[in-house]
Amino acid sequence: MVIGKTAKFVLTALLFTAIGAVGALLCEDLFRRGAGEERAQAPRAEAKTGVDEARDKTAGNKRARQRRSADARQSESGETFGEDALSGADKVCCEGLQKAIDDGNYALAASLLDEARRSESREVREKAVEALSWFGRKALDDLTLFMADPDEDVRQDACNAFESALSEVEDAQEKSQYAIAALETLEDREQLDSLIMEINDLPDALQIAIVTRLIEGPNKTAGDAAREHYAFVTGEEYESPEAAQEWLRENPEE
Repeated sequence: MVIGKTAKFVLTALLFTAIGAVGALLCEDLFRRGAGEERAQAPRAEAKTGVDEARDKTAGNKRARQRRSADARQSESGETFGEDALSGADKVCCEGLQKAIDDGNYALAASLLDEARRSESREVREKAVEALSWFGRKALDDLTLFMADPDEDVRQDACNAFESALSEVEDAQEKSQYAIAALETLEDREQLDSLIMEINDLPDALQIAIVTRLIEGPNKTAGDAAREHYAFVTGEEYESPEAAQEWLRENPEE
């Protein structure tokens, strides 16, 4: 069949029109899909923002609870805290300790420790521990003294500062001597368990020497913690100093 020029022109026009219509439909479909995805993502973005805000609010509430808890503890104890509330010798001592921190003056801090330890104000004793925490390993002996403080919070602060300072000591023998002095002073089991883990990097011989001394010593709580550490190191129950030395001979370190 022969198609005239006019018919060809009409067919070509119809073809292009059809192609254009299909293209328009495809574009509209793609646009709708894109809009749908944006609408779907919007709630997720809003939800994420909500979660982040909730986390921030939770963290803020936690800090607020901690502050309220500290305030409640102070109120229950009947003590007034804050350097502005201190007077007389306590105020002078606290100011001197702060000056020692500001100036990095360990000698000044050390000169105030006896007075701070005798103070009935927990804040003054806490201030002394805070000052010592700034001087690292040189304050280890002084921090040990505050591990026997009558207040649990002061003891815990002293333990935390001591563990941090002890990590600065590289010589194994020196580290073991500091650790023994502190472990013999402590009577709180949780604090003992925490501190005794600090000797894990020492040679077995030094660890065994430390725990043997604690087990055979007068501090029963320290002895119980040491027994557990002995079992951790050796895989055996502690029997006697002689048995501990026998284990070392049979298990030499490479």
